[in-house]
Amino acid sequence: MSGLLIIPIIGFASGFQRSLVMPPVEHRHNVHPNRKFSLHAIVTNEDNKTTDPIAGISAFEEWFSEMPGAQLNNVRHAVFHSNSLRGLEFTSTKSSDLKKVAVIPRKIVLRVPFSDDRGMDSNAKSWDTDLSCKLWGECQKGKNSPYYGYCSLLTHGANLQESSESYPSTAPDALRHWTRTQRKWLKQSEKGKKLLEVDLQQQKEWRQKYDSLGLVERDGMSFENFSWAMEAVHSRAFRGDFGALDAGEGGPLRKLASLLLPASALAFGYFYATDPTMNDYFIPVGIVAAAPVVLTAIADQKGSKEAVMLPLIDSANHLQEADSVIEYDPAMDGFVLSLGRKCLVKEVDELGERAQVCISYGVRKDSELLLNYGFLRGVTMTGIEMGRDRNEIRERLAEAFISRNP
Repeated sequence: MSGLLIIPIIGFASGFQRSLVMPPVEHRHNVHPNRKFSLHAIVTNEDNKTTDPIAGISAFEEWFSEMPGAQLNNVRHAVFHSNSLRGLEFTSTKSSDLKKVAVIPRKIVLRVPFSDDRGMDSNAKSWDTDLSCKLWGECQKGKNSPYYGYCSLLTHGANLQESSESYPSTAPDALRHWTRTQRKWLKQSEKGKKLLEVDLQQQKEWRQKYDSLGLVERDGMSFENFSWAMEAVHSRAFRGDFGALDAGEGGPLRKLASLLLPASALAFGYFYATDPTMNDYFIPVGIVAAAPVVLTAIADQKGSKEAVMLPLIDSANHLQEADSVIEYDPAMDGFVLSLGRKCLVKEVDELGERAQVCISYGVRKDSELLLNYGFLRGVTMTGIEMGRDRNEIRERLAEAFISRNP
């Protein structure tokens, strides 16, 4: 029996129509090519470029198809917006096909125990540090890694190239990648100034976490490499109480007790709920800026035990209204994605009319989205010529942020 979710579930609508019109999808904008990125807004020209959105997909599909228990039903990777955006496409027109569109076996899921940094021993690794080190290590193994297909998806195939010393960003327009000039745009609002402080504090926290690693753990992993992995973790990881996952093989199977939530929520869910004006949040949030402990103010997360990275599922772009359901099914020993009607967004381009699959990362404020994901709700890149640089993208994001967050 699969676990029950505590989030209100709208349910599966009947009679799905491909002409369904939904709000603009919020997404990770197309990623830029291999390079080592720097923090504190010290970036090179390479940071502003774009790369092929389909790179790495073929290796993923080969890997996924060979995994026992893996299922993909009426969903596939695709590119949208004139080949500038990678995501998932729903290939059926039947509402009955919305259920269980993907099953991700537990054995191909990168996972670590979730822990509250505030209650940890000073010598213990935080959950995000642990997961980041694990992710980087698997990417470095190339095709010898049991997760090589997933790593290929994240690195756009660079993990399979021996000459690659760094990987493309998984969130190229996240605030940490903005140049000094671009960051100045946000200083036009008080909330923008505070967000810049949070960004620098997060980078400082990441540096401290890297420096706390032993020499063996840092061997072959520079701070830039570690930061790439931390970015991937904070923009893609989920957390939840998955019962058997921490009970050992053959242990008691418990129901899923909590919603699978993006682990990148940081402390925004809490601080915005207690201080909607943001006047007081940026100082205390610095303490936990790199430790997303409080994921939501509307759900009891005391039972959450695992942080996981879910291949394929995390390829779906974000739409807050999406009524997606992600749950761990102990009977299948895997994570199951089911869709609702609101998960489907009509896309029309030179390839015709298609339905893009979106999932909800939950209710996210502009500051969190810009910090960790590099997009804003309702802000599209229509009219911007992709494939050149990212300056226009970030300028549009900055304008939207300061207009909504004075």
